[in-house]
Amino acid sequence: MSAFAMFSLKSPSLLAFDKEHNEGDLQRVYGMEQVPCDIRMREILDPVDPELLRLRFKNVLGALQRGKALEDMVFIEGHDLSRIYST
Repeated sequence: MSAFAMFSLKSPSLLAFDKEHNEGDLQRVYGMEQVPCDIRMREILDPVDPELLRLRFKNVLGALQRGKALEDMVFIEGHDLSRIYST
């Protein structure tokens, strides 16, 4: 959840996320008991093969597309998430 929080909050780096996060908000919004420091986050994320995440991401994206959950998220010149990530 910490990695998801970092990416969804658009932190530019692990260190920036570590310095900027407010544990109370992250615990409430993301359901985390404790936020790992940037070093621990690297230890957790570095061994993850991006291809494993890609398959899961495509599955979730496909479900969102079939359920039409992304239709309202159109931005800049008619582009939406489904067109960007389906390639």
